[in-house]
Amino acid sequence: MSRTPRSTLRLLALLVALAALVAACSVRDEGGGDDGGAAPSADDGGDDGGEPAVELPDCPVDALDSAEGVVEIEVWHGMSAESENNLNALAEKFNASQDKVEVLVRNQGVSYDEVLRKFVAAIPSRQLPPVVYLEDTTLRQMVDSGVILPAQACEEADGFDTGQLPAVRSYYTADGVYWPGYTNVSEPVLYYNVNHFKRAGIDPEAPPATLDELRTAAEALKAAGIKAPLSLILNSWFVESWINGAGGSVVNMDNGREGLADESTFDNEVTRELYEWLKGMVDDGLVQGHSATDGQINQYLAGAQQDSSLLIETSTAATTIKAVLGGDADNVGIETGDADLSVIVPANGPFPGLDEPAQVRISGGAFFLTNTASPEEQAAGWEFMKFMWETENQVAWHLVGSYLPTTQAAAAHPDVVAYWQDDLAGRLLKTGYDQLLQVDPQRPGPQIGPYSDYTAAIRNSLDRLVLQGASVDEVVTQADAEIQAALDRYIEDNG
Repeated sequence: MSRTPRSTLRLLALLVALAALVAACSVRDEGGGDDGGAAPSADDGGDDGGEPAVELPDCPVDALDSAEGVVEIEVWHGMSAESENNLNALAEKFNASQDKVEVLVRNQGVSYDEVLRKFVAAIPSRQLPPVVYLEDTTLRQMVDSGVILPAQACEEADGFDTGQLPAVRSYYTADGVYWPGYTNVSEPVLYYNVNHFKRAGIDPEAPPATLDELRTAAEALKAAGIKAPLSLILNSWFVESWINGAGGSVVNMDNGREGLADESTFDNEVTRELYEWLKGMVDDGLVQGHSATDGQINQYLAGAQQDSSLLIETSTAATTIKAVLGGDADNVGIETGDADLSVIVPANGPFPGLDEPAQVRISGGAFFLTNTASPEEQAAGWEFMKFMWETENQVAWHLVGSYLPTTQAAAAHPDVVAYWQDDLAGRLLKTGYDQLLQVDPQRPGPQIGPYSDYTAAIRNSLDRLVLQGASVDEVVTQADAEIQAALDRYIEDNG
């Protein structure tokens, strides 16, 4: 993800400052003292909808009552394949269910990054859609932009309770306020080839739960003839989950959850322990690394060609794995050549942590409402968000889009229960849901303004460590400096 141009951000900061004085829908800081512009402290996570640290704006939930004609709203997104199909289907279903709102789904690119760039570029002119779907990591940037209508304001005005899991609500709470109208969640998990485990004498019912156990399994697999047992895409997401799960931090202010982070803490004992583990895996030929470039699929091919047995990937990869093994690889953009897929029996387990399994952060994407839309459009956007929270529509996101249920009602739906029991992808996805239940609401993941620069620094450090043979000290020190520089620029640009 490229960094937003500083000139754009400075103009954005000026517009936001002016908007804070004149716009009824802007969020106002109650503190307002000489605190250098730092964000106010958050509460204990916001999962109970308690007192916000900033004053909530009005959410015009009744504006549709006086609207003349049908209110049209655009929803910007960058989804593809089945996720895009599901969003289109939900919009059609919503439009047919009532006669006051028409949702127009607009694809703005092939990635979260592209949608974000277009959204940020449109902020100075205020030509923004009423609803935009962005990656979870953009939360702090969206809050600081001043153009987001916090969903908590609409929830309170409408007496609406999402019923979502506490950790998910906690992750999307900033400055004591809950922000997105709807969320899709995914998590990293460990996939493995059962047949390889049996060949290496590893119990397929007891996959490695920690990094030490993962190394032990990789050693046994290599001894059994597997070329490079762990196929690992060098994604900052995994590093962040390892550090966060072990109680470490990447930035100050309690990982950015007690205010706007302005200091990198990436260079710490937990980070160095993790990088030393990874360096040892590389030196002993136990891992095959793949740079996290857009469209990277080599991590899957390594497993399909049986060069590897272990894969750390998103829970949503369950449907990709099912498609490949079912002979439908072309539809998910993977060419397996003459690989014999019949000997691959997939299974998965929780994300192996430094000390214990399943310690990850909340991940995925969020639908944000904008406060630049008219009151009627804001109300229309909120109606669509409420519609998505209906249990059967949450179920559709899981069965079709492969996102994890975020309410107990969706998880208990008969269609979901049957999917988890009878379908390969469903069985693999259930691991992700079970892991989601274990995420600590007090440590759901960091909030960082310049997230794109932060992730770029970590990806660069991984590439240099795994692919170029650099030392742990060298890459960690450099990444820490790059993250600090990004934080400094963000503070300067957004004051």
